[in-house]
Amino acid sequence: MRILNCYMANDSKGHFVTAKEAAKHNRRDVLCCVSCGCPVTLQRGNDGQPPWFEHDQMTVAEKILLRCTWLDPAEKEARRLHLQGMTVPDYTVKVRKWFCVMCDEDYEGEKCCPRCGTGVYSRAWGRQEVPSEDARADNPLQRL
Repeated sequence: MRILNCYMANDSKGHFVTAKEAAKHNRRDVLCCVSCGCPVTLQRGNDGQPPWFEHDQMTVAEKILLRCTWLDPAEKEARRLHLQGMTVPDYTVKVRKWFCVMCDEDYEGEKCCPRCGTGVYSRAWGRQEVPSEDARADNPLQRL
């Protein structure tokens, strides 16, 4: 995992410390990343390169490092694309049998009652109980 160089950390008292300050004062206390709170080590730099802090990737869980703002944007993008590519399987059940409550008729195929020409009053057949004869007699739509 590639984590970019960071130039600011927190000391044990919670104060901000820049990498230049830490190198200049030869600090030896434990320093932590400002973003994720993981331990960081001071790298002195060389050949004109300024000092920086580097994450200790061996002692920290990967899931914590993945949330750090110093994680390489290319790695973040690759992870996002990987997660985006994971598709959820389609487990939808196609309903093929219907019951029109207005016409009191069972039918198969598309949700369009052959008698009334609409699917507004249709329910999936077998999923709900068909109303009893007494309930149908009380239905005002049946009197039409």
